[in-house]
Amino acid sequence: MELNRAVAENIKRIRKTKKLSMERLAAESGVSRSMLGQIERGEANPSVAILGKLAAALKVPAEVLLENDDFESLLLSRELDNKPQRLDSGKAVLRRSFPYDDTTRQESFFLDLYISAQYAPEPSVPGCVCHATVVSGTVSLTAEEQAFQLQERDALRFAADRPYQFVNMTNSTARLLLVYQYLK
Repeated sequence: MELNRAVAENIKRIRKTKKLSMERLAAESGVSRSMLGQIERGEANPSVAILGKLAAALKVPAEVLLENDDFESLLLSRELDNKPQRLDSGKAVLRRSFPYDDTTRQESFFLDLYISAQYAPEPSVPGCVCHATVVSGTVSLTAEEQAFQLQERDALRFAADRPYQFVNMTNSTARLLLVYQYLK
């Protein structure tokens, strides 16, 4: 998102959160009502001095008005667009659900374990945790030197920066959702 639009949306969002009318913010900041309207519509490029006045009136640090993370909350990921990785001689299939996102510091995958399949990836980067949820089947999960038997709808969070392994314990396909969160 362009910086003018980000500043406009930040000012408007904060003003509304604080339940301030445009007139009141204009009066408290010393910025004219017409200039404030132009800024909130993204039509004017406010000076540093004006941003400082608005930040003081909104009681927020000026840098908050400049935040521009480009985070798009709505993101559709279709199965056909995500090429699967076949592992364990084809008995395990790993398919990306959502790619890594800098804002949330997360990525997610679907893991299908066919009969007698196992999945033991290399440990991830330091500070990574995995949230594993069994969608169907029964899975043995060894993580942090402990073994767990997880059934449908069970979930476990564990350090993914150490060795871990999933093993299908049933005579049918086990399916999991893996969400990796990078804390550091």
